[in-house]
Amino acid sequence: MLLASFGFATMSCIAHGFRGQAPWPAVALARMAVTPLLMYALLAMHGIPMVWFGSRALWWRSLSGTIGLLCNFYALTRLPITDVVTVLSTSPVWVAVILATVFRWPMPRGVWIHAALAVVGVYIMHRPSFNADALPLLVILLGAMVIATTKVSLSFCGHLHPYAVVAHYSTCATLISLVLCFVVTDPRVGHVNTSLGLWWWLVPMGLAGTGAQIFMTRAYARGATAMVALVSISQIAFAAAYDLVVWGHGFDLWKAAGVSVIAGAIALSVRANAALRSEQAALTALE
Repeated sequence: MLLASFGFATMSCIAHGFRGQAPWPAVALARMAVTPLLMYALLAMHGIPMVWFGSRALWWRSLSGTIGLLCNFYALTRLPITDVVTVLSTSPVWVAVILATVFRWPMPRGVWIHAALAVVGVYIMHRPSFNADALPLLVILLGAMVIATTKVSLSFCGHLHPYAVVAHYSTCATLISLVLCFVVTDPRVGHVNTSLGLWWWLVPMGLAGTGAQIFMTRAYARGATAMVALVSISQIAFAAAYDLVVWGHGFDLWKAAGVSVIAGAIALSVRANAALRSEQAALTALE
């Protein structure tokens, strides 16, 4: 998971470099175009059939994952990396909220406190006036909530091979990103930079994102879910290092306080959910 966090932060760092030089749908497309090719090769290598239609849960996973990806790249071309990664990392909090409200699962009492802390942390970081400048912030917050839907949907795809699930998602994301390249304009890009030196960076960005996806999948498959989720918060630290060293984005006390509040909300949510699952497992064993 530590390698996955570094890979996602690296992908975000490179994507941030395309701001003002390439439309964000094109950057998102470049990120996803590598993944389906790799997944098709893995499916063929292991003799696993490709799932083209699948269940409603699979389509929820693929479409919500695509929306989350697009929100991520839209925000990365407008906000510092740390801001995007930190807000996006609140998805475990929203998973708990979805499970508690939609599926009526028994959840820790503090689930609403954790959600409130996450929102307060976002507000402290930016103190938005909710005008047009606040749009990227609202988009990435929506992205975090949508990605929470993706994670919940994954729990209903256990009958499918993980490679088939990722292949379905990456195919949907690639096709939708391709369509958006023709129908969405990016007002921040006056003239697209056609320098090969710039576009070459799309290759390591796609590889970093794909590698991180594979490392994350293996981490959740092999390790304790709660511990893996906590380690995933390290992505915020990697993003902050990139912001400071590569892009020169500084931190004031407000941002540092907001990041701390959000990281605390995530850690408390993961810990509370892990404790509840352990308690339920113990009660089941006694029965």
